Amino acid sequence: MKIQLQNWKVQRLNFELLRDNQNREESSFGIKKGQVFPEEDKKSFVVIFEIDLKDKDFDLNFESAFVFSLDDEITEEFKFSDFPKINAPAIAFPYLRAYISNLTLQSGFEPRILPSINFVALSKEDLHSML
Repeated sequence: MKIQLQNWKVQRLNFELLRDNQNREESSFGIKKGQVFPEEDKKSFVVIFEIDLKDKDFDLNFESAFVFSLDDEITEEFKFSDFPKINAPAIAFPYLRAYISNLTLQSGFEPRILPSINFVALSKEDLHSML
């Protein structure tokens, strides 16, 4: 089975500069991810990321969607396999890291580089939170 990243888009973006009296001492980073298997296309799935970055100087919140295509129809077994939960997010995440680094740099700030994510551990956390 061949699997390919077809495209990705930022679906929602909010970048807000903090006022001088609102600056933070510490930055924080939050991430949520999920998968969508569209009924109308049995050979593709979407990985959704929600990013919440609270920097010392700004708040950045956005949602992005990464579309993956397969050469065969998606089975129920595939939906519950590691690929859509671990491998696909790991393939997509470097694009988000580069996007945020470039966005912050082009917005007049030092580039912010997101931390590396262990998607194996994150998928286990997701599993525990659903139990």
